[in-house]
Order: sequence, then structure tokens, then C-alpha cells
Amino acid sequence: MRGRSGSVTTRALNLLGVLVVTYWSVRTGTATGHPAWVWVVGAVALAAWLLRIAARRERVLLVAAWVMVVAGAAVVVATGAVAVAMPLVGVVVLAASALQPPWAGPVAAVVALVEVAATAVPAGVPVTLVLGSGGGLVLAAVVGFSRRQARLVEDRTRQAEAEQQRAELLADRSRAAREVHDVLAHSLGGLVLQLDAVEALLEAGRVDEAARRAGAARALAASGLAEVRRAVHALRDDTAAPTSQPTDLAGLVDAHRAFGGVLTTRGDLGLPSVGAAHRAVVVAAAREALSNARRHAPGRPVELSVRAAGPTVDVTVTNALDPALAPAGAGAGVGAGVGAGLGLVGMRERFAELGDDSSVVAGVEAGTFVVAMRVPMIGAAGERA
Repeated sequence: MRGRSGSVTTRALNLLGVLVVTYWSVRTGTATGHPAWVWVVGAVALAAWLLRIAARRERVLLVAAWVMVVAGAAVVVATGAVAVAMPLVGVVVLAASALQPPWAGPVAAVVALVEVAATAVPAGVPVTLVLGSGGGLVLAAVVGFSRRQARLVEDRTRQAEAEQQRAELLADRSRAAREVHDVLAHSLGGLVLQLDAVEALLEAGRVDEAARRAGAARALAASGLAEVRRAVHALRDDTAAPTSQPTDLAGLVDAHRAFGGVLTTRGDLGLPSVGAAHRAVVVAAAREALSNARRHAPGRPVELSVRAAGPTVDVTVTNALDPALAPAGAGAGVGAGVGAGLGLVGMRERFAELGDDSSVVAGVEAGTFVVAMRVPMIGAAGERA
């Protein structure tokens, strides 16, 4: 954990501490005549301090810190309290380390204080030395614990940022999938219908009409390819121009009928009482519903209705099912019934992103497939701009 304990400033300060403690310990030891064990234990503590400066691995640093606490505290009295710097640094390191239990710092401080007191009593030194050492050790434990908490907060913040970035990436992928699906489902679905019509006309010997249909199919394929390119470009550049797909319900109706679909409408397709963001989501969902109707129930009648219901607007797309494709049981909810797939999932995601009471439900009801949308009117409670 080099970034945490191996910065240049930290190393420089620790090295300065080693030099100062060594100098004063040798000076006082020469003057007072320390016994041999003091020199040995003091040298071990200083060596541990140097190891802490040079080491890179966290576990080595922790071992060195414990040695500094135990060996350094044993020579505090003999060195005139100069060596107290070693257990102080050791306590800070142990209290701050995430690899140690939270009680490691306080325990190390108590161990050091007991050693200081045990050597102070027989030496007859003033009690102020013991009290001062104890106060310093308590402060060291508090400083170390504060560092530990700060690092935990930093780690959690970093983790939260990483999770947010991952969520944004997944949201971008989901948006890309929806955009590409919308383009392909709309253009390819219509292309299939046109080609089916060409095949039927050729079988009936109506070559001229088949040729016109083939030309329309080619134009639709070219348009779809251009739409895909525009969609991909828009995903790479947020400032790119939007695709040229229909942006209102009336445009969807015209496109569906141009593909040969049978469609009746009820209500005001302009959605004048619906906000722009909600209108865009409704149009996208209606586009998917009509594409599904063309793919899974070609030639079957479709109804698109718009109805104001109190503070909300209900938009419903209903299409009769092909008996050969209709399931035995009725399904409800997005993703249930015929045509369940990415498109219906995309509907649900779009409505959820509105962040209000807007909803979409899709499923089979009495031989028909129904996509029911509900959005708030402009100014209604829960409506967001």
C-alpha cells in the first residue's frame, strides 16, 4: 500500500524522526551510561522504524509498527522520553490500518503505557513523564482512528463512483439497444410486408404492381439503412441530428397505412395536453406496438385511441391476433404475450425513466394484443417537464 504509507513527505518525516531519536538516545546514553539491554532494545526499535520507511507491503509495515510499540516503549524512561516517538508512530500506524481490527490501536497504546509505567516506577522518574506519555499515546490512537475512518469514507466514495459509472454505462447500452431496435423494427418490419405483397402479386400475375411494390421495398430498405447510420452517429455524437422517423402519432398512422396496414384512430393524435418528454415516449411505444402488429399479425385490423381521463391521458394500441399465433392463455404486463422481447422491455424502460406515475402495460385480452399507456397531462400532479 505504497500510496498510503510511502509518500515522499511521510518518508522524509519518518527518516527525520529516526535521526533525531538516534542522536538524542546516543547522547543521553553516553552521558548516563545505559545498560546493554537498552542499547539492544533501542536498536531493534530504530531498525523497525527504518523498516517501516523502506517497506512496501502493508503487513511488513504492521509488524514493524508492533515492534516499534513494544521495543520503543521499553526504552522511553531510559532515554528521557525521547524514544516515546517510536511507540507514538507505531500506535498511529496500527490504529489507521484497515488490515487491523479497530481495537488494535487502543490495545497498542495500553501496552506501551504499561511498559512505560513499569519501567518508570523502579527508576523513580516523575509521574508527569508517565502521564505525558499516556496522553500522547491516546492522541496517537485518536489520530490513527481518524485516518482509518477517512480512508473508509474515501473507499466507499470511490466504490459509489465506480457503481455510478457502471450504471451509466449500462443505461447507455440500454439506450443504444432501444434506438437501434426502433430503427430496425420499423424499417425491416415494413420491408417484410412489402416483400410479402410482392410475392403475392407475382403469384397473381400482377407484375406491374409487384414491380411498384419492389421499388417501394427498395426505397424502404435504403431509408432504413440511412436511419441506422443516423442512429449510430447520434449515439456517438449527442449533437447529431435526430433520425427522420415519425415523431408524432399521425406520422405513425400514415407510415402504418403506407405499409399496407389497416388502422383506425380515435381521439386527438396530436396529444396537445401531454408534455414533450412524455409525448416522445408515447410515440416511441406506439411505434413499437404498430411494428409488432405488422410482424405478428399482418393484415389484421389495428386501433389507436387517445382518451383524456381526468389528470391523465390514456393511449391504447389494440390489434387483433392471428389465430394461428395467439396463445392459449392471456398474458398481462410488459413482456407478456405475443411479441414479447426487447421492444416491450424498451417500452418499460422508457416509461420508468420518466420518473413519475406514467405507465405502460402490454398483453393479450380476448383475442387481441393491447398496449395501454398512461401519462399525466401538462400541469397535473406528478407531471415532469
